[in-house]
Amino acid sequence: MVVSRKDHEHFYRLIGFKNVVVATKEEVWRLLSELKNDKHTAAILVEESLAREAGLDVLALNEKGFGPVVTLVPDKEVFLQSDPKAYYLKFASRIVGYQLGV
Repeated sequence: MVVSRKDHEHFYRLIGFKNVVVATKEEVWRLLSELKNDKHTAAILVEESLAREAGLDVLALNEKGFGPVVTLVPDKEVFLQSDPKAYYLKFASRIVGYQLGV
């Protein structure tokens, strides 16, 4: 399952995803609530910029045992603005439990 913006829907279908849901930042949480107990959904991919706008913390959600694994798909807007080193340091520190000095 992919949750994306309208302008990216055809891209995901083109590369083979059959279940693409177009959402706005307001709809992300509603969709996640609906999919939480869906036995046919194992993973939900959410575009990173959409997740940021909706205030979605994927790591915290997965740590709670949400149900389907929720992960982010980097999109162009976020890729150009983000700091990959800071992102992965934050990710690693949440897994390991303390800040890494890299």
